[in-house]
Amino acid sequence: MTPKRVWVSLLIATLAAISVIGALSLVPQGAQASLLTVKTCGGGTIEVNANEKRMLELHNEARTKRGLKALCAHLSLTAAARAHSQDMLNKDYASHDSPDGEGVRERLKRFRYSPGGYSYYSIDENIAWGCESRGRPEHLFKWWMHSRGHRANILNNRFREVGIGARTGTFKSCDQASMYTVDFGTRRP
Repeated sequence: MTPKRVWVSLLIATLAAISVIGALSLVPQGAQASLLTVKTCGGGTIEVNANEKRMLELHNEARTKRGLKALCAHLSLTAAARAHSQDMLNKDYASHDSPDGEGVRERLKRFRYSPGGYSYYSIDENIAWGCESRGRPEHLFKWWMHSRGHRANILNNRFREVGIGARTGTFKSCDQASMYTVDFGTRRP
């Protein structure tokens, strides 16, 4: 094989590996979990797990009940939310900022929430976790609606796009913990 062909083969293999790694952040957790489909902001669809779908439904029920527009699932926000929920489980913390200091703004930028010349107009994030039945979407959503700051994010009329990441694993002393990250955003040209 010529050096040029070797270089091209290595480049193709590297790009394929990067695309697989990137796609993994979009895949709902648990191969055995049944996947559900929701519409994305771009008119396509994305596969989500049952907790992610239910959390989106709860957000949109609360919004439309109050005359607000429903949120649509955004691919980059979803990837960022899933990655953050998994990172919190993996590293045993619950915070908007990761142990290495990465905050919401930096994380969303890393997940390219501003592609195509757009920049975000407004972003925010809700996180929560619960053990066993207290990790159900209904329980945590009710808790958020009784918290002034979380409720304000859910009912913020500026937000149009959302990413929801629901992951289950061990957190602190709970073996059946459910960790949620909800990333809200609105982009402008």
